[in-house]
Amino acid sequence: MHKRFTVLAACAAISLAASFVRAQEAPPDIKLQNSRFEPSQVLVPAHAAFKLRVTNADTTAIEFESFELHRERVVQPGETITVYVPALEPGSYPFFDDFHRDTPPGVIIAK
Repeated sequence: MHKRFTVLAACAAISLAASFVRAQEAPPDIKLQNSRFEPSQVLVPAHAAFKLRVTNADTTAIEFESFELHRERVVQPGETITVYVPALEPGSYPFFDDFHRDTPPGVIIAK
């Protein structure tokens, strides 16, 4: 009986760990909607490359830009793009819509 419980507990732990890894692998999503980035802050692990999905839910094209990340990409209305980001040192990395400077900026925080 004790052996079965140990095996079941081990299987549960492996399953839980696998789902945690899959959740961690899902790229962070940023959506521009109503002239605002949602969420405006994205937390990512430092020292690990990642993909960032950016969706433009507004009616005009935007330019997702970050000087600190050395990235700029035009995103058409209704389009979702993937931005590949190299491993970051701990810190804050602002981003903004270069086509609409009145849109409040966002920030990626690497911890």
